[in-house]
Amino acid sequence: MSVDDGGQGAGVVPSASFSRLSATNVVFGRTWAQLAVGVAGLAIMVAAFVAGMNLPLAALGVAVMAFGLARWQGLSAMAWAWIWLRWRSRCREGTNRWAYSSALAEGRPLGVLGLWPGVEDRLGVVEGDGVEAVGTRFEGCCYLWDAARRQATAVLTASVREWTLAADRDKADRAAGLCELLADLAETPGFNELKCSAMVLPQRAPVPPAYADGDGVPDWVRKDIAELWRLPAVLTPMGDETYVSVSVDADRLGVRRSRGERADVGDALGGLVRSLIAPGLAACGCRPGTIRWCGVDDLRDVVARVADPAHAHARPRVGRDEPTVTYMSEEADMVTLESCVARSFLVIQWPDRPVPAGWTRTLLSDRESRMMGVCHVWRPMTMAKSEHDLANREASIEQRARASDLRRRSRDERREEDEQRQRAREQEANWPDTDHQGYVTLFAPDRESLDRFDADFRAKARAWHLRFANLRGQQLAALQTILPLGA
Repeated sequence: MSVDDGGQGAGVVPSASFSRLSATNVVFGRTWAQLAVGVAGLAIMVAAFVAGMNLPLAALGVAVMAFGLARWQGLSAMAWAWIWLRWRSRCREGTNRWAYSSALAEGRPLGVLGLWPGVEDRLGVVEGDGVEAVGTRFEGCCYLWDAARRQATAVLTASVREWTLAADRDKADRAAGLCELLADLAETPGFNELKCSAMVLPQRAPVPPAYADGDGVPDWVRKDIAELWRLPAVLTPMGDETYVSVSVDADRLGVRRSRGERADVGDALGGLVRSLIAPGLAACGCRPGTIRWCGVDDLRDVVARVADPAHAHARPRVGRDEPTVTYMSEEADMVTLESCVARSFLVIQWPDRPVPAGWTRTLLSDRESRMMGVCHVWRPMTMAKSEHDLANREASIEQRARASDLRRRSRDERREEDEQRQRAREQEANWPDTDHQGYVTLFAPDRESLDRFDADFRAKARAWHLRFANLRGQQLAALQTILPLGA
């Protein structure tokens, strides 16, 4: 992903361009595992010819080669087979369905995030009681500590400044702020991942004004206020919320294994948030006074509202002694929760032409104010890794070019070559590359409504030339990714 203002200065809204999700691993975009299976298939074919044109053995060799080398939607046939086998295994074991009152919940803690049954077996939440505990001015916050992977994740929330009516100079500054933040994070030791989840979630119904019951208030005022508070937009309001997750590696942060390692990780993570992440988010468009490090209650509340949106407007915050989710059922193409169903997609093709910065906000706007989420995951690369990745991609393009000298290059191949030249120019300007992924989740009361929402959303996304992978058999993992603490 790159941002360019066309050389016209900060007063012009910059455009953003996205690279295709191409595979450039070892040879012709195949990984070592694919090449190994492909070579095994070739060996079987050679053995068939040596054995005197053994047709069944030759057919087996062709099938093995195809299985090893074929790719679809960015994944190999082997990867898709592994996904299908895991999905079938979960169905047989019954682990694709979970209820708080079931045997799966017996003996387990209520948990921090109910969409992860048994997450407490491996992960733990560390809470801070004050400034000293987390090394930041944000009190009452928490971070998720994965001792096995030595990884810590903190979640921040913020109110984002309005984009559509903002001045062009402000839009240009905010786009440049994101690029500078990613470039700084790429050179920050121990930083792993930055994730932004922009979600449209149900809000709690506002309390009617106190003056409505005051003495001397005319009856027509009482009547108008009562009618206003019965409107769906007020009674069951929807609102935009933004969550930013920051993941770091404790070992590369310089935190040694010891009894006090959790406090040391909190100090280092808090310092990173205070010195780099929070100022960077303010430069990207977050209101400085609203940037807040989330606590356990904040994160539990998000999951509870996602799982049970039908009652979120009237229900108080979920308590520590209550489960955030009491029922979950994962099907091949969606997840059923307490009062909604959800379907997630992976973006496999971004706009194939430069688009104005901030264009993703049009995906979140919906005249029916339907519940949804758009998630961006950035894994910035160091300049050394970015240059190494560019060299690998250039080598892969040259391999394909030599193999296709006798035919005209396709549109996708020509475009990828143009993108490689653009990436080379960006690296010469000292801008490292970024591994960028995008996910979309749609929510609805039932499958029929979800299918309609799906069709409407795809029609809107088609205007931007977006393409999605349906993530069959991976719906729960995708929904977890959309949520703030998801991996």
